[in-house]
Amino acid sequence: MSESGGTEEDVASRIKKANGAFVQLYPVWRYLNMLQEVKIRIFNTNVKSVLLYACETWKTAKQITRRLQTFVNKCLRRIMNIKWTDKITNKKLLRTTHQKSTENQIKRR
Repeated sequence: MSESGGTEEDVASRIKKANGAFVQLYPVWRYLNMLQEVKIRIFNTNVKSVLLYACETWKTAKQITRRLQTFVNKCLRRIMNIKWTDKITNKKLLRTTHQKSTENQIKRR
């Protein structure tokens, strides 16, 4: 373990693996006839579970939770087809997708 709790490498690895899972599901995200609620459930079960695997052992630092939340927000915006020009706050994004913050999920686990 490093001084930071050995989590920076773990988090970077988890983000890469979750991004790989997200990329594999691009056809699902692009499918227009699927309800967004179903897409969010698929995201939670297939991408978020990969991202937060073994998060119970991580040191919960602001920098780490910020990196994880940034990745989750980026994925949710892509799923919901929200462009960068659309002015939607992260809080509103989490409310509309019925998501809890990543920090709360890590603490709950």
